[in-house]
Amino acid sequence: MGKKASILVCVTGQRDCDRLIRVGKKLAAERSIPMQVLCVQPTSAGYDANCEELEYLRQTAQGADAEMTVYFDDSAALIAVGFIKQTGATHVVTGMAGTPGVGLPSNGFIEMVHQLVPEIPISMVAKDGTIYNICPANKKSRQASCPVV
Repeated sequence: MGKKASILVCVTGQRDCDRLIRVGKKLAAERSIPMQVLCVQPTSAGYDANCEELEYLRQTAQGADAEMTVYFDDSAALIAVGFIKQTGATHVVTGMAGTPGVGLPSNGFIEMVHQLVPEIPISMVAKDGTIYNICPANKKSRQASCPVV
């Protein structure tokens, strides 16, 4: 894993996260950069992780020419931020869980990632395919600047 501009797709290990991989693939293709898929499972999952779901997502990632990395850690946001910095990700794609203001309970993942790497755009994909963006502010114009997905 070199430090080369890439799209990072964060999945939870649920089968319907394949929609995130599809959006990430579209972004990566538009920018001609690679895509990485990251799944952080809680340490308590250990050997009880849903292997069928993870294998399905790994195959989906492989079909999108992406590598999928799985970590077992209880600090998903911190692992994701470390991965962003390690891989040189320039855009993050994630689901909607933990997104206050859209009727979902917050687990803090998106907020923490945005707080720790505010310069990285985050695209959140709802189950119906709607994409919401958190865009970094352009310091010169004080306007949000985010590539359209």
